[in-house]
Amino acid sequence: MDETRDRAYLQLIQTLLNCPNGEEPQILQANLELVDSGFLQFCEVVAENLAEEGEENYTNFLRNLASQLGQLLGMNDEGDSDNSEGGNPQEYANFIRELLQAEADSKLNIKVIYSMLAQRQHLLNDRFAEILQQVTQNLIVEHPEAIESILPYIANLSIDISEFPLGKRANNIEIAITGYQIVLKNSEPGSENWAATQNNLATAYGERIRGEKAQNIELAIASYNKALEVRTRDAFPEDWAGTQNNLAAAYYSRIRGEKAENIENAIALYHNALTIRTREAFPQGHTETLSNLGNLYRSNQQWQLAYDTYAPAIETVEFLRGEIQSGDESKQKLAEEWNQLYLGMVETCIQLQRYTEAIEYVERSKARNLVELFANRDIKPKGNIPETVLNELSRLSREIEAEQRRLEIEQINCNSNGGIILRESNFQIDSLTTSSDSIHLTKLREQLDELIACEITPIDRDFSLTQKVEPIPYKDIQTLTGENTAILEWYITGDKFFTFIITPQTPTPIIWQSSTEDFEALVNWYDEYRKDYEESKPPERKPQWKQKLASRLQNLAEILHLDRILENIPKPCDRLILIPHRFLHLFPLHALPISHEIDFEPGCTDEQDSANTVSASKSKLCFLDLFPGGVSYAPSCQLLQQAKQRQRRNFSHLFAIANPTKDRYLLELQAANIRDRFKSNDFWAKDDANKNAILNGKISFANCAHFGCHAKFEPDSPLKSALKLANNEPLTLLEILNLDLNQCRLVTLSACETGLTESKTSDEYIGLPFGFLLAGSPSIVSTLWEVDQLASTLLLMRFYENLETMSTVTALNEAQQWLRNLTSEGLEVLLKDLEPQIDEIFDRLPLKDRTRYVNAPLKGAQNRKPFPFVEPHYWAAFTAIGV
Repeated sequence: MDETRDRAYLQLIQTLLNCPNGEEPQILQANLELVDSGFLQFCEVVAENLAEEGEENYTNFLRNLASQLGQLLGMNDEGDSDNSEGGNPQEYANFIRELLQAEADSKLNIKVIYSMLAQRQHLLNDRFAEILQQVTQNLIVEHPEAIESILPYIANLSIDISEFPLGKRANNIEIAITGYQIVLKNSEPGSENWAATQNNLATAYGERIRGEKAQNIELAIASYNKALEVRTRDAFPEDWAGTQNNLAAAYYSRIRGEKAENIENAIALYHNALTIRTREAFPQGHTETLSNLGNLYRSNQQWQLAYDTYAPAIETVEFLRGEIQSGDESKQKLAEEWNQLYLGMVETCIQLQRYTEAIEYVERSKARNLVELFANRDIKPKGNIPETVLNELSRLSREIEAEQRRLEIEQINCNSNGGIILRESNFQIDSLTTSSDSIHLTKLREQLDELIACEITPIDRDFSLTQKVEPIPYKDIQTLTGENTAILEWYITGDKFFTFIITPQTPTPIIWQSSTEDFEALVNWYDEYRKDYEESKPPERKPQWKQKLASRLQNLAEILHLDRILENIPKPCDRLILIPHRFLHLFPLHALPISHEIDFEPGCTDEQDSANTVSASKSKLCFLDLFPGGVSYAPSCQLLQQAKQRQRRNFSHLFAIANPTKDRYLLELQAANIRDRFKSNDFWAKDDANKNAILNGKISFANCAHFGCHAKFEPDSPLKSALKLANNEPLTLLEILNLDLNQCRLVTLSACETGLTESKTSDEYIGLPFGFLLAGSPSIVSTLWEVDQLASTLLLMRFYENLETMSTVTALNEAQQWLRNLTSEGLEVLLKDLEPQIDEIFDRLPLKDRTRYVNAPLKGAQNRKPFPFVEPHYWAAFTAIGV
């Protein structure tokens, strides 16, 4: 073993895990001498250790990285059809025997098997399937007395390979089919394990990539029917229901035969499954089958039947809430299926013209994802909660988690046969928590709900949002508009997107629906934007992304059809609230240009402003210019409602963090200027701006919390997103959630990427501003990208000045318009006024650092004429979230 190289592998992996998102290609390019098969194997070893520690996101990252690198190195494609490649027969035989032994020794620990498969995934090809037959035959000849012990291990190995995420999917399925056929050939027909294997074989045929699709489905149907010869309703009711569900899915996918008859068969089979899969006994199986049936009705445009089927499925999902916390792959599939439930229901409601229910289900979808995120996390209620209540909350939470674990273990062992376990692979979703003992879990959840409602919510109204889905009715949503506010809420489905327009004047939301072409254009726009943004992070590439931003925003406005949307907003509405969905949270929608011909003059508060600003944007009007009452954002209507209920009159005490990493010196000028506007403050700069400064409790007295520091967003693990403090200490989103900000009126995050959110499959807004919102602050100002330091400083100085007479939203919007329209002459006047303060703050800074971090940015701005900050990358990154 080369220990030096192993250490180098480990160092490279640690660098990749900790680097900012998007820098991985550059890091790998700089370390090409380490990228070999040994590195891929080491990735799997580290991934296995991380998996054992519950770090599923880092685990998935490493395994996906290894898979992609394996393809680049040609390690995933060996031996697809050429049996002369990929190793000699003895290598295959030894590997297969090792895998079977691991199946026997690991007690269904799939991590052990996946680790072995990852290290030699290049052997997963047709030759593997061929030699698997030979090895099995030899084992049976050598140990005829152990056939019944050997076959379950072959079946379980087949399942593991069929679900293995690396290698070629087509190869993996063919190997699984071969394995199942071996088991069936050597099993006693009519046995319980024989039926389970028929079910698994049917699953593999249904997912098969090779061969004719129609024939594969016929083979799947035949195998499911064979399984049902043994799995009768009386003898094995749970297995019977699962196979009925799977057979229904196969009939619905069937190509041969009469379509109407296939659909009728599928419907009948789903209803059969539901006679056993009740909400009380098998809540997840109940949801799975209802979801499948609802999708069938929706695909056939049987909208009322789809609605009647989706509704109880969603009620059950919201009751289950914390079932996906472990990160297991099958559970992640379950989470995706549950998201699809809401997508289907929203579309169904729109087709039925139940527009108020459509927006209510949009909100419920976001609320459910929020609860899922915090399932079994150590989130504590705030305020003067009695110790007895906290102890009871802790006890119930522990018992619920323990009961979930017990039921999962029971499910794994439910097919035990003399100590040999034969697992199952399902055509749709693996059925979890399928036991009549779910009734006990139900009672525990009900006790928890009662405790939260009676003892905690009266003191901490926000806590329940992290524990239980609480639907917000449309009448409460419309109340948020007041007399002159409009709400635009977007919702992205699988092939279109919707814009919900909510105003005080309309009894139901107005809904604009995109075309499929619009949806494809939006996805392509997003892909190109993110690619350019990530590639712009090296300093030498930044200008390219910045130069494209204005034209990109113009293109996005056209894709979203903003002009059409604006036609539906009554003129009395002078304030706008934007509620994006998924990746739309990443963009400055308030800065999108519009083509309306409107007589526009920027507001000026005094003669000095009038002299130093002119309209730099008469031909580039955007949302900000149309709504003098302000344009703000909200994660959801429900969280906006919570924020509005927080009345914070005091605004006299500041808590500020400035330049903890000592590379953002102008942020010290920013914070120092802001500090002078408050009667009292806790001000922490450079090395003093550490984690202890925040966790020592002083922030709980703040009316305003200002963070002038870097941030790191973790898209694959949002709760690990963090503000970067002194000594490289992170303040994570999970830690932010546990801060007590019940005295705070405003949190300002003048850092880079503080406003980024999770944008993949979740419907919920998951980012640092969201954490501060749930921690108690009703208003957050954050940034979507790294903002020019001078632009940030000037804008926020203006913002805090405006706060003396304006709301958070209008103060920020006016500051953005002011900076955009600031002239070169106006900048000179400002800098001259700030010169004494600049000299005082940076007097002791070494000349080299002052030149680089202070003088250079100032000089650069002075050279941009006639409007130094007119481009959107200077001012559009700032967003006002909440009230």
